[in-house]
Amino acid sequence: MASTAWRVRCAIGLATALTPISIASAQDATTDQISNPVEASTETEPAEGEIVVTGSRLGSGLSSGFTSPTPVTVLDSQRVEALAITNVGDALNQLPSFRATSGPATQANQGGNIGARVLDLRGLGSPRTLVLVDGHRFVPSTSQGTVDVNLIPSALVSRTEVVTGGASAAYGSDAVAGVVNFILNRRFEGIRAEAIGGISQLGDDESQYLSLTAGSRIGDRLHVAISGEYENNEGLGTCYSRSWCATETLIFGNTPAGTGGLPGNLIIGNVHTSTVAPGGLINRSYDAAGSPIGTMAGDPLRGTTFTPDGTPRAFEYGSSVGSLFMVGGEGYGRNSFFYPLLLKVPVERYSLYGIATLDVTDTIRASLDVSYGKVSGTVVSNVLRDPSGSLMGRIQRDNPFIPRAIAEQMDANGVAAIQLGKADFSLGPAYATSDTETWRTVAGLEGEFGAGWTWDVGYQYGRTHFRQNTYNAINLVNLQRAVDAVEGPQGAIVCRVNADADPANDDPACAPYNPFGEGLFSQAADGYITGNGFQDTINDQHMVAANLRGSLFDLPAGSVALAIGADYRRDEIEGTTDPVSMQNGFWTLNGSALSGAVEVKEAYAELAVPVFEDSALGYALDLNGALRRTDYSTTGAVTTWKAGVVYQPVDGIRLRATRSRDIRAPNLVELVGPRTKRSIGFTDPDTGQQSSPTVITGSNPDLRVERADSWTIGGVISPTGSGPLSRLRLSVDYYDISVKDAIGILGAQTLANRCSEGVSEFCALITRDPQTNAIVQIDDLFLNSNELRARGFDIEFRYRQPLGTAGDLDLSVLANIASELTTVDVAGAIDRAGQTGWRTGTVPGVPDYAIDGMATWTLDQFQLTAHGRYIPSGIFWTNFVGPDQEGYSITLPNSVDNNRVQSRFYLDLAFQWRVEAGDREFEFFTAVNNVFDRDPPIAPGSMGTTNQLLFEPVGRAFRAGVRVRLGA
Repeated sequence: MASTAWRVRCAIGLATALTPISIASAQDATTDQISNPVEASTETEPAEGEIVVTGSRLGSGLSSGFTSPTPVTVLDSQRVEALAITNVGDALNQLPSFRATSGPATQANQGGNIGARVLDLRGLGSPRTLVLVDGHRFVPSTSQGTVDVNLIPSALVSRTEVVTGGASAAYGSDAVAGVVNFILNRRFEGIRAEAIGGISQLGDDESQYLSLTAGSRIGDRLHVAISGEYENNEGLGTCYSRSWCATETLIFGNTPAGTGGLPGNLIIGNVHTSTVAPGGLINRSYDAAGSPIGTMAGDPLRGTTFTPDGTPRAFEYGSSVGSLFMVGGEGYGRNSFFYPLLLKVPVERYSLYGIATLDVTDTIRASLDVSYGKVSGTVVSNVLRDPSGSLMGRIQRDNPFIPRAIAEQMDANGVAAIQLGKADFSLGPAYATSDTETWRTVAGLEGEFGAGWTWDVGYQYGRTHFRQNTYNAINLVNLQRAVDAVEGPQGAIVCRVNADADPANDDPACAPYNPFGEGLFSQAADGYITGNGFQDTINDQHMVAANLRGSLFDLPAGSVALAIGADYRRDEIEGTTDPVSMQNGFWTLNGSALSGAVEVKEAYAELAVPVFEDSALGYALDLNGALRRTDYSTTGAVTTWKAGVVYQPVDGIRLRATRSRDIRAPNLVELVGPRTKRSIGFTDPDTGQQSSPTVITGSNPDLRVERADSWTIGGVISPTGSGPLSRLRLSVDYYDISVKDAIGILGAQTLANRCSEGVSEFCALITRDPQTNAIVQIDDLFLNSNELRARGFDIEFRYRQPLGTAGDLDLSVLANIASELTTVDVAGAIDRAGQTGWRTGTVPGVPDYAIDGMATWTLDQFQLTAHGRYIPSGIFWTNFVGPDQEGYSITLPNSVDNNRVQSRFYLDLAFQWRVEAGDREFEFFTAVNNVFDRDPPIAPGSMGTTNQLLFEPVGRAFRAGVRVRLGA
């Protein structure tokens, strides 16, 4: 992994190398034009009176000598249109400062808000990124209390401003990593329609997108705009729909480490399951006392599997056999850790947004925003997979489903019970559909008084209704009852509970299940073992806010600007579920009952002071400070603050720094939200044995407020004048964020590893089988870890080069260098900067650096855009040690044959052709994503055979569409 010193040198070197070329920064109130070198159309101009600088509450024009000390990156609508992107969330997740933690390609077998696009700045976790719409909080819309940006209409977003530093003092809780502010075109006039279709080269990932936006002034004082969108993406197939994933690459545990001259872990393809089979696989035999018979190698029945019709046969083991996996052997195409999970889940979304603005008087304006959004998705979960018999239980000798040949062998060897490993494809996978509907209304008044003072008051109400319906889920209690079958008094096969001497445990609905072979069970057994569940959750939010801003007095360098305000917010969550989920009774996709509310009272003040301008000490010096007091009904009162400085030694060079204290209180979902259950592939750090334990993930009522200390230090080069350098914009900013008592999910594998290393508090979250000592359950709940640290550099460069009669060339580069992304607990620190792999049951990391670049050539009505993204080679998992790393030894349990993930460069090309006819404009466009059809690097992943947070699973894909503007 790269050292901090190397990353610093890299940042300085990259900045120096880029300077002669030129790029542009959109980092403050004066650079809105820079963020889009192409001349903005009327529809993307900022509305009169709107707050331009997301990093400040002071607004535009209130301090003539003040520019934002906090780095702000602007994503304008031109980038979204040029690349034919249909969702602004996808456009943001391309930027190097974001990690695409949640989206259609990262859902796999997890329920919840299926297909939700959630923003995660810095890799610090999506709950630490605050999402605003026109400066107002958006109602929580996901099961993590975050915002699904699917619900924000991309067609009406004129630009998105990203504050890449702490902003809690300005905007309140959750702004630890930064703020994303979607700024709408509130003065849109005319009609704009867009239609886009897309498909991958392999014929999947088919998508359709339609949008219609209309706006008009009615009379002299009223303006109305409305925008609607529809998008449908049909997603991808299973892992076996892509050749790179069909390699069946997994982590194979070589126990004990060093066996055969190989390290403790092998990342290798053609890995199949060694303890489960579709027809059942006998793994162990037990005597009447419940003890294993002989050694595993000498077990009389081990290695017996069954054909689809239930006939016993010898199981074909691979060349290397472990406790869960094997290399080679039978089972290609039916590995239950891959099939039937989808590489990208299908998602359908609708959004509708209306804006009305009324000039009540010449100095008072009223506004009303009303929006509705709906996101629907489907996720396919696991098939029944029971490698250890913990789900089905041991099968007793008197079970009449045991084939005769096996029964005779059991009698001959004194076998009273067998442990059967089963992957039941015949029962089919559990699956879930989810609908997330969000309603939001914002009503406000704003006005002016005195000399340059403005005020605003507003009320917001939002409601999100989440409904997940789960189908074909395995009922664990019913499964064990159905497997435990006996012959009844009349010769019929019945469940043991209905044939024993205890009438209290009778279950008339119980239908016996035959686990030997495939599909050899009755429809009644299927209906008894599987069931349907649901999760129904409503989030309500009420918010009232008032703000006042203006100039206190004038200094020689300009006006001293002040902004003050207060707001009140109440968030409430209510959730219901089915009776089985109430007991966590399904193997996967359980719902949860929950109820809770939090009230938040806040007051803030922000001040900007221009110290000097055009003096002997430099061109300008501005100071900025903010203070906020927040009182939570759940966790008490906290204070946040920010101090910033901007110094311009000469015109065209700006140096800036901020220091802030930021906070995030645990949200309701983290405190009282649902707990879900799933099964993962896992390695026991104590024994090296691989297994598939149950993992419970969810809320923890004992969470504390997390506190963050943040630094940003940087500079902007923006030469003035009319020469070639005047078209250059370059910014380099260093950030350092330290979060104490950080709330998060650490990952089941991480919890087990840290327990093994001596963190006793994590051991309490792990349940072991009292007989075998195998881990059977891990409670991977939200916890306050000791500390979370993120450090690095943001670099932005833009440049426009006129080409005379050949048009114009616009260049832009965004880069992020991650020096550190560390989680600290009592056992030490884990730094995930440079980790580009994502092992199941662990927290993902971020690349050492990432680069995003665009080059746009414009000639009259034609525009050609090339977009490239580069992700460098990285570590697969920080806990592993590979041959190229210090301390490597094949006898170490955490040794691995290859701990590297290859780099990837993706190139997209897009073409636009614009035709104007009077007040009508038609724009035809097409785009090719992943032009070189680069497969993602092959490495074990949480969602398949790669890390789909970073790497593209689709392959080469095409989009084409048309935009029509009338009267714009």
